[in-house]
Amino acid sequence: MFKLHTLARLVRRKRRMPGDKVVTVTTADKVRTAVGLMIRHNFSQLPVLNDKTGAVEGVISTDSIVRAIYHLTSPDLPGGAVVNVMGLGVTQCLEAAPLRPGQSDMLAMGRTLENTPYLLVGENSIVTDILTHYDIVYLFRELAAHFLAIGTIEQRLRTLITKVLDTPEKLAAAIDNAFSYRKENQPRTLADMSLDDYRSLIMNKHNWPKFEPRFSDRQATQNRLIKLRDLRNDLFHFRLHILNPEQRDFIQNTVHWLENLV
Repeated sequence: MFKLHTLARLVRRKRRMPGDKVVTVTTADKVRTAVGLMIRHNFSQLPVLNDKTGAVEGVISTDSIVRAIYHLTSPDLPGGAVVNVMGLGVTQCLEAAPLRPGQSDMLAMGRTLENTPYLLVGENSIVTDILTHYDIVYLFRELAAHFLAIGTIEQRLRTLITKVLDTPEKLAAAIDNAFSYRKENQPRTLADMSLDDYRSLIMNKHNWPKFEPRFSDRQATQNRLIKLRDLRNDLFHFRLHILNPEQRDFIQNTVHWLENLV
């Protein structure tokens, strides 16, 4: 089933403890309260909720506080009118913030994120979380790591195949064994093949005896390559964006498995 990586799914991945809630302040709070929460939680911004309705009014951030200090403090006026910014209500430092439904596609938020360092997640003016550039960078860093690992696996499979089928004649015969049933698009070189083509080449009943000394167990090899194929397809077709611990362990285990075989 095709699954977009939604904002809600990234929120669930971000939260480490069940029941974690977004940290907020209300329009009745002072700037000092907001700054204290930001320091305590190592945040740069907090959603501001209406103290009566709970609806999101905007965001208070370190940037918006600095702007308030600049705009509301006027040392050139008689007596040097310096405002106690910490004693102000947070509404004096309020800035607009985009609120997006939890079912929004994360990858479609790129343009919005060009113009703001964060996104509020929620609907009907009710905020359920805040996602920052750090969260988005984490997502794409994980994606890049998965793609690199899959690329390493494919490269090592090619290396293994060329070690076993070490002449053009052996490779051509093995390809004919595995793909003679194809009327069109029959691969002629390893460069023409997909990851699943490598599996078909290795597991072909006529070819397997040549690979058995390296791979040893046929069923275990078949199971691993099928699982790898499915995971690779989900990643490269963006049906999956963040791997769970079991999937990450499988990828790393497969990298080390092939490293030992090579």
